[in-house]
Amino acid sequence: MIRTATPDELTAIRGLLEKANDAPYDIGVVAAEKCFGAGFSALPRARVFERDGVMRGVAVTCGDYLRVMAVDREFRRQGIGSTLLEDSGASIIAAEPGNYFTPGVSEPEFFEKRGYMRTASTWNLHVEIGEGSWEAGIEVSRPLSNVRTPAMLEFVERHFGPIWRFEAERASIAHDIEGIGFAVAEANNKGLGTFGPAGVAPEHRGKGQGRRLLLACLADLRALGYRRAIIPWTDALEFYRKSCGAEPAHRFVTLRKPK
Repeated sequence: MIRTATPDELTAIRGLLEKANDAPYDIGVVAAEKCFGAGFSALPRARVFERDGVMRGVAVTCGDYLRVMAVDREFRRQGIGSTLLEDSGASIIAAEPGNYFTPGVSEPEFFEKRGYMRTASTWNLHVEIGEGSWEAGIEVSRPLSNVRTPAMLEFVERHFGPIWRFEAERASIAHDIEGIGFAVAEANNKGLGTFGPAGVAPEHRGKGQGRRLLLACLADLRALGYRRAIIPWTDALEFYRKSCGAEPAHRFVTLRKPK
């Protein structure tokens, strides 16, 4: 049986996700955000597959996007995943704008067998920010402010669009250089130590401002106790490698079902 889940069932859903998670990050930490947190353009829809009164699978969609899907490892290859996918109606297997767990899937074969086609790929990078690694090289100068102001949010929307503003509004860490650039952290996947989104106005690029903003956010993440930061959904490998020593960690594929 497939039915819609409610926030009251979060503990059971979290337990299932933790046992069934194939992604390289701790989904239990962000289970509430991923299952019941709003996206930019829609509210999520969490559907669970039950057998003998026990949850064996879950799929979360937001609009056309499949945000999360997991099946109990002991009950795989029994059609549960296929049933949940069909029930979801998702046409896009990719990061849902505004609220996503990973930018896509690392093993796309399941979806390809069901008619989805690869459309793009991207990387998540990792950077070690523990003691004795990179902090000695940080040079962060003001004006940087760890607060989201109306002016900052207007800047983000003007230069980078409403989706990035939506993410910036949700961030726990925010830095900006007025009229030049911004960077946030702990916007998506709070509790995992993620950086971004971030951007610099076109006329100010190439002057080191992006690096200043990046390092300011990484310093704050380290102060919160993180020893590794995640820089998700990017192909700017050389910029991040040169700026903070980040390296590619996981590659993700996006897919779409042809109409």
